[in-house]
Amino acid sequence: MNKKEAIAIVFDDHLLFADSFSALVERLELFRAVHTLNEESELSQFLIKNPKAPIYLFLDHYLENKNSLPLINEARRLNKNVIIIIVSSVASPVAIANIMSYKPHGFVSKSSGFDTILECLSTIDDGKQYISPEIEKINSVSANIPFSARELEILQYFAEGLSIAQTAERSYLSKHTIVAHRRKMMAKANVNSITELLSYARTQELI
Repeated sequence: MNKKEAIAIVFDDHLLFADSFSALVERLELFRAVHTLNEESELSQFLIKNPKAPIYLFLDHYLENKNSLPLINEARRLNKNVIIIIVSSVASPVAIANIMSYKPHGFVSKSSGFDTILECLSTIDDGKQYISPEIEKINSVSANIPFSARELEILQYFAEGLSIAQTAERSYLSKHTIVAHRRKMMAKANVNSITELLSYARTQELI
């Protein structure tokens, strides 16, 4: 992807970090434009208006009362050319393995130096996934995640309080499929209710 024609989006609900990081990205003069967003509706509207534009999305993992993983699928649905780069302070092996199951193009720790961003972009340009050394070190620790990426997405919707019908609509699946996924997840977690399932998922840092 030619970055001179690309747009960079920094999505982070910590405004000070988002503004500072955007300013640093702008100084690179690699992108046609750099935007700072912190509302999901803003991101969705931008992607809808630019469905074919080459976009580099720098995405934090931890958002207010949730994580950003459902946004990865939504961004890919709305723009087939989007490059996903996670920029986060996450330090849990389970959470990192969870993120890796979504196959981001890049995964950078917020504790990295800014030269790591340049290395990340260069590696992605070569058609490879980039994982910063800090993340790679934590990821080397064994972490067992019993759920698939799709199941984790559905779990996140349940955690947001969505009903079966609303989850089906958001995930573009049938209500029958959502019920089947819920049943399988409860069996994997050895629990008997959605409340227990969500409690298990929070304990394991899956949501």
